Amino acid sequence: MAKTAPGTFDAGAQATLFGFEPVHVRVRVTARSSAWRVGGAVRTMAVFALVAPLAAIVPPHAVWPIGALVTGAALARRRWIERFTLQTIDGACPRCGHALHVKPARLRVPHPLPCDGCHHEVTLRLPADLLAANALN
Repeated sequence: MAKTAPGTFDAGAQATLFGFEPVHVRVRVTARSSAWRVGGAVRTMAVFALVAPLAAIVPPHAVWPIGALVTGAALARRRWIERFTLQTIDGACPRCGHALHVKPARLRVPHPLPCDGCHHEVTLRLPADLLAANALN
């Protein structure tokens, strides 16, 4: 595991698909601090709280501000729960051998990865102790 930047680390993981041998892959993950998560959640909620009164001008008047506040809360929650961001993956699909690609996104445990070659959903598994050791508070 080589450190590249503060909070970012490279790690080994497994790409699994039922009925096929697991494939070892390399991933780059960024650990997110509490300050980053709270700041993003507060900014997101603030933007939607500012948009809500403006949206109330459009009929039907109650629906749009409520929708803006609910959307803001949902997006703020997504930022709040993003403890790790999956940046890149270097590996292949266990079924077809096609290279796996990922856009930077919140890392889920286990993380689903669609294969562009065979269109099956591969599961990315990282060791839990690895994530716990690199978590930021």
